[in-house]
Amino acid sequence: MLRSISLSTLYLLSLLGLFSCHRNALYGSHANTIITSSAKSSTPVKFVRKSGPQLLNFEELTSLAENPKPEGRLAKKVEKLLSTPFIDNSAYFRSGMPEASFHPILGRSLRVSTWNIEKSVQTFAVAQALTSEKQFDEMLMPEIKEDPETYQETLQQRATLAASDVLLLQEMDLGHCRSDYLFAAKHLAQKLKMNFVYAPQQLEVDPAHLGLDHIQFGNKDTDPTACHFLSENRAKYKGVFGVAVLSRYPVKNVQLFQLKEQPYDWYEGEIQSPDLLESFRRKGAETVFHFKPVREVKVGGRAFTRVDLHVPDLPLQTLTIINVHLEIKTTPEARKKQVTEILSYIKDIKNPVVMAGDFNSSALDVRSTSFARFTRDITTNPTNILSAGLFAAEITGVSQVRAVVNGFKNFANPLAWDIPVLFPNKTRSLFNTMQNFRFSDGGSFDFRGNHSRSMHGYCGELSNSNQRSILRGFTFTYSLPRPIGLIGHERLDWIFVKSFLSAPKERRGSFRFAPHFGETLSLMNLSSTTPFSDHHPITTVLPFDEPRTAE
Repeated sequence: MLRSISLSTLYLLSLLGLFSCHRNALYGSHANTIITSSAKSSTPVKFVRKSGPQLLNFEELTSLAENPKPEGRLAKKVEKLLSTPFIDNSAYFRSGMPEASFHPILGRSLRVSTWNIEKSVQTFAVAQALTSEKQFDEMLMPEIKEDPETYQETLQQRATLAASDVLLLQEMDLGHCRSDYLFAAKHLAQKLKMNFVYAPQQLEVDPAHLGLDHIQFGNKDTDPTACHFLSENRAKYKGVFGVAVLSRYPVKNVQLFQLKEQPYDWYEGEIQSPDLLESFRRKGAETVFHFKPVREVKVGGRAFTRVDLHVPDLPLQTLTIINVHLEIKTTPEARKKQVTEILSYIKDIKNPVVMAGDFNSSALDVRSTSFARFTRDITTNPTNILSAGLFAAEITGVSQVRAVVNGFKNFANPLAWDIPVLFPNKTRSLFNTMQNFRFSDGGSFDFRGNHSRSMHGYCGELSNSNQRSILRGFTFTYSLPRPIGLIGHERLDWIFVKSFLSAPKERRGSFRFAPHFGETLSLMNLSSTTPFSDHHPITTVLPFDEPRTAE
């Protein structure tokens, strides 16, 4: 839960200049309030009412569990499923084009939010929370209600997320036992009265999910912690895992295909039995952080998902959404390659773009370790070689001091400077790639951080679209089940916006459809007696017209 910090610590940090960017925000806390007004008329466009691929049946899924690389008809069916989105514009056909949201400071605007919803386990509760303040109130912990200020902020964060015009979601299930066999994207879209796209990325074929523990994988490994399949539910199990975009605006075009950069094999990498070193690591994580990794045997991988929405107030009447879920079981360098590939597919887009989601922007590599991998890393990674050398030479305290300094530098701030070997920041290169990227029309992603356009006035690079912390860096969006102090919190989720800039930090550039008040909705997520997800939702506001207020 939330943790306090002493006044003496705050005073020390202020002396170190960590509050230098904070001034009184020009826009007050009411910046999250949303009301509606009439939208401009739009040119008639034909939209698909409903479409989607054919799902696999139980026998086909069990066949994939035995052979992840089938041939013939099944291979074609799998390829078709993992490259064909579900599109549902029912909300548009029922109610027509939506009215533009109205922000009390920015005027007519669009709110976009993104949330890794942790395998859709709490989908029913999320739907109830976002559609009913009363039901959300009943979910809150008593201590939240006992603090009037925290209670009101929690309710405000719920209202903010519920007011999203576009909601990007990751880890969305379709027909999985852990999420009650729901089509999670469809359920949420129906409850929120939104159109939706669901993009299948992987098929979960773990024998523990399928109830087929008799399948032999050589190591005879099964997952006793996974949900076990009930024979009467065989027709319900579809095992689809992917991402979704929910939108008040109708969907007019979608692209979906598997990325070429697939640094982790979710079938071969998961069925292998952990060696002794990995077993020790897992036991330590479970003991200290209450974190227990669960085997996830899958066919398929990370995918490129582009959704074009019909938004009459924008050039070409189009807003392009790129829903990102980068690989977690790999290195920062491999995630950078995935980002580079995605950017190559969107370079020629001329209308505004929002690229957001779970970037897994961590310096950690959470693949299963082994003695072979440990030896290879120590002997090939310059940073590890330096550390080993310092310890071997018994240079008292030098390596420890270096680790503490670098850890503080990088904590909650993947944009911190990078000094290879000595004080590295392995995540910085991904953000450099985003910042240096230019669309073919000269446009760029907005990296600005203005105190009057950032949440609570905590400014700095990217703070207009992603909330910075009162102390340093960014507010975290991910937390282990039991973080220990500062350890176990990370910023993994991000929003990037292409509006009308020709340079990422163009001081005199337009603020039309530029991000404002990037916010992390941690209270909304953590205040429930059962947290909705291990990730917090994040959100930003994009004004359709040039805001009247200047920096």
